[in-house]
Amino acid sequence: MKNTILFAMLAALAGTAAAQSTYIGGNVGRAEQKLSIEGDSIKDHDTGFKLYGGYNFNQNFGLEAGYVDLGKMERSGGVARVRFEPTSVYFAATGTLPLDPQFALFAKAGVARTEVKANFAVGNLSEDDKASRSTAYLSVGAAYAVNTNFSVVAEYEYFGKVAKIEDSNGNLKANMVSVGVRYKF
Repeated sequence: MKNTILFAMLAALAGTAAAQSTYIGGNVGRAEQKLSIEGDSIKDHDTGFKLYGGYNFNQNFGLEAGYVDLGKMERSGGVARVRFEPTSVYFAATGTLPLDPQFALFAKAGVARTEVKANFAVGNLSEDDKASRSTAYLSVGAAYAVNTNFSVVAEYEYFGKVAKIEDSNGNLKANMVSVGVRYKF
């Protein structure tokens, strides 16, 4: 009996979520990583992408989850080389401010879990490492509704310090500026 009631409640919630504004989307853009070590910093840019989905409770508030590939940062000098490849999964609350029936501004705040794969090489010696870290996730953007279901979006996302480099008291920060499409069911 308890399982039947639980199943009925979950089905009702799923129906409510589907009746609201459920959406999926994808963006492509410029990902930036900034490596800071002992007072010095270097930046690198690469192509990044993200896939996401969510739903809005009403026209102003909702929830969203997504996967982001933040490209890679690679630097070499002499016989040494270092490479970082961050990927992130995020969950965020969303706020939307419709300016007219087609154009809206939005913001997101939540948490991101980022995994950074690192490779350090000197000559023929190479070492791989991997670390994960949770950080605050922030985003702002704009959406233009082409029709009832299809929108074009532009967005800036900040992932914060996605990795700490223990040996040198350094860190790696990441952000991304992107454009994409969103499809609403």
